[in-house]
Amino acid sequence: KYGRSDVNILAVVNPLTKQVLLISTPRDYYVDTTAKAGEKDKLTHCGIYGTKCSMRTLGNLYGVDIEYFVRINFSGFKKFIDALGGVTVYSDYAFTAITRTDIKEGENHLTGQQALDFARERATIPGGDNERGKHQMQVITAVIEKATSGTTILTNYSDIMDSVEGMFTMNLPAELISELMKMQLSDMARWNIVSYAVTGT
Repeated sequence: KYGRSDVNILAVVNPLTKQVLLISTPRDYYVDTTAKAGEKDKLTHCGIYGTKCSMRTLGNLYGVDIEYFVRINFSGFKKFIDALGGVTVYSDYAFTAITRTDIKEGENHLTGQQALDFARERATIPGGDNERGKHQMQVITAVIEKATSGTTILTNYSDIMDSVEGMFTMNLPAELISELMKMQLSDMARWNIVSYAVTGT
C-alpha cells in the first residue's frame, strides 16, 4: 500500500467505444504533490504516502477525477504475463535490458521476466525514462490485446486468476469487473489502445 511507485500510468477506459487511453508520466518528474501542499516532489515519492496520494496528484496534474486504481508488484506482473503465454512487443532498436534480456529490432515475444526487463530498462535506451514509459505502455497494450483476443481468457482463466492472487490491490468493484468480462466474452471485440507519454521541463 505504501512505497515508491515505479510506474505511473493513467488509463481511461471507455467500454462503449472500446477505447483505452494510456498516459505515462515519468516517475522522476517533479509535480505539485498533494502530500505537501504547495511543494513539488518527484511523482514516485507520492507512493510513500499511499495510493490515494498518487491518484490525487495525477488527478490534479491532468484535471480529472480518478476513481479506480490497480496496483501490481513485479512478481505479479511476471506471473500474469506468463499465465497469458507471454506477450509480443515491437522495438525500434536492439538493446540489452537490465543486462540480461536481449531485445532485437522488430517483434519480440517475451516471457514475464523478459517483459519486466523490457519495461524497466532506461539506462541503455535512447530517451531514458521517457522511452521507458513508452515501453511500459507497449507491454500494457500487448497484455490487453492478448487477454481480449481469441479464447485467451476462457482457456487461461484459472492460471490468470491464480497468478495475481496476493500480488495486486485495487478498488474496482467486483460487479464492474464481472460486467466487463461478460461484455468482452459476449462480443470478443477488439479494443483501440492509444498511448501518450508526456514530456516537460
